[in-house]
Amino acid sequence: MNRSIRKSYRGLALLVSIVTLALGLNVAHAKNMEKQNLMDLMTHTDSILVGTVADKTDGFHKGLPYTEITVTVGQSIKGNHGETYTFRQFGLIEPKSMGDGRVNLMVTPAGWPTYVKGEQVMLFLHKPASETGFQTTAGLTQGKFTIKGKQIANDIGNDSLFAGVKINGKLTATQQDLVKQPGGAYAAEAFLSLVKTAVEENWIENGVMTDEK
Repeated sequence: MNRSIRKSYRGLALLVSIVTLALGLNVAHAKNMEKQNLMDLMTHTDSILVGTVADKTDGFHKGLPYTEITVTVGQSIKGNHGETYTFRQFGLIEPKSMGDGRVNLMVTPAGWPTYVKGEQVMLFLHKPASETGFQTTAGLTQGKFTIKGKQIANDIGNDSLFAGVKINGKLTATQQDLVKQPGGAYAAEAFLSLVKTAVEENWIENGVMTDEK
């Protein structure tokens, strides 16, 4: 095998290693990318917050491309986030010149959440990856909800979000409507209230919320 081919193989192997390392926090959860219901999202979530995207930038950490998102926090439903919370997700915002004639094309992968400054969001976030510190949402686009006016939806229109989910507790009339709704935008206040109550009262741990899938 000549030197140029060996060099190409080494470059490819390095790229695969980088991507595998960066995706470490999502491999087990996203390997099949099946639709996630609310219990799936909550089970695979380290923290849940509601806020407004204040800024986003991109760059490199130890050679790995990332997008850094800063959220002004309105509610910390699970975890402590302070007034602002910043996290880094694998992939650049857009291709970036390396200053030596090369262009890094490793942008945010297709199917991953993207962010717009000023948008209101509810995020179900994984625990940061141990090796890179990178972090993204449970279920990828399914764990990022956008709030528009009085409605809230994730990037797949809340499809199957309550599929198989059974709640053995008292719900308001509006919350009962959510559970019965197969998809489409939800009433934001009712959804936030339901998730907050589920976290505070440990519905999953206490068997109040179960998955019958």
